[in-house]
Amino acid sequence: MRLLRTPLFGLAIVLAVLGAACGEDPEPAATTAAPATTAAPTTTAAPTTTAAPAVEEPSVMRVAFIAPDPIDDPWYQSMLHSLERLAEKRPYDLEISTEWFESIAYGDSERIFRDLAASGKYDMILGSSTYSDAVSAVMGDYPDIVFIYAGSGNDPLGGNAFWIDTFIHEPAYLTGVAAGLMTETGKIGVVANFPFPNVNAPVNGYIAGAQSVNPDVEWEVTFIESWWDPATAKEAASAQIAAGADVLYAIVFGVFEAAEEAGVYGVGDLVDAVALAPDVVLTSTVAKWDQAIEVTIDAWWDQMANGVPMNAPMERIMFHMPQGGGDIAPLNEALVPADVRDKVLEARDQILSGDLVVELNDAPPE
Repeated sequence: MRLLRTPLFGLAIVLAVLGAACGEDPEPAATTAAPATTAAPTTTAAPTTTAAPAVEEPSVMRVAFIAPDPIDDPWYQSMLHSLERLAEKRPYDLEISTEWFESIAYGDSERIFRDLAASGKYDMILGSSTYSDAVSAVMGDYPDIVFIYAGSGNDPLGGNAFWIDTFIHEPAYLTGVAAGLMTETGKIGVVANFPFPNVNAPVNGYIAGAQSVNPDVEWEVTFIESWWDPATAKEAASAQIAAGADVLYAIVFGVFEAAEEAGVYGVGDLVDAVALAPDVVLTSTVAKWDQAIEVTIDAWWDQMANGVPMNAPMERIMFHMPQGGGDIAPLNEALVPADVRDKVLEARDQILSGDLVVELNDAPPE
């Protein structure tokens, strides 16, 4: 507001002359200025709020499953079984479908991951082995795809890349209890692929379980140095049988053939193997990846439905047997007597309750 100022210089001269003429100092009346009038502030209308567009919740999840070896290997079968169970469970009412790709060489894995992601066909790409390097190179270009890689030898990546793992030393302990009670020669065997942590842990658990019921039991472990070589595995199993082993833990394919020919027992790995050799398989370890995979589905759903970015933990996601991460397959009643079944199931109850803690020893077996 602009204030008007009256010039006071001329007024002061007039008053001085009057004062000299009258001989008095007149006391002028004080002048009070009228209060300034302030205009009422202008009211600004609140801006109109535009509702955010509704996010359409996903109704399907399409999974690409990548394996470096033939898909029949129990490690990969255990994951596919978990995906099948999740498809039946339908988290978030999702229709889950899986397409698998086998015998993908590690050297070619980055290209395969990128091609699958770029196709736009998949919401999840699950690499069932040591694929963290390939995932690291691709994940940033496809932030709406959840990438998974599995097993030891990987590195955590965070973001939309999840590292899942399993150690089935507790189920293997239970199969060892069965083996220790069923052996007639006092010697058990193991035929495995490589002395890697995911392999060493169940092998050591199997031996510990056998020792728990048969302290004098002997054992032999053979690593064939291949993830898939049934012929070599059969040869190794036959050599152990010739040396006196009569219960063989088959971590690789080919062992049951040798057991059938020799009339000795076998134990399956990661999936229920009784259908493969019902005349020799006592039981099997069972790996359950369901919970670990469901963690990744939760994160993907939260991003797609609610806009919350995926933020994978910087450590592997893993559940042990008491948390539902594994179990022992049903004991083959045609081969395993009731008293042995009872002792195995008693130990199982103790593991589930926490009364029996099986050491996770992933060092190479001695």
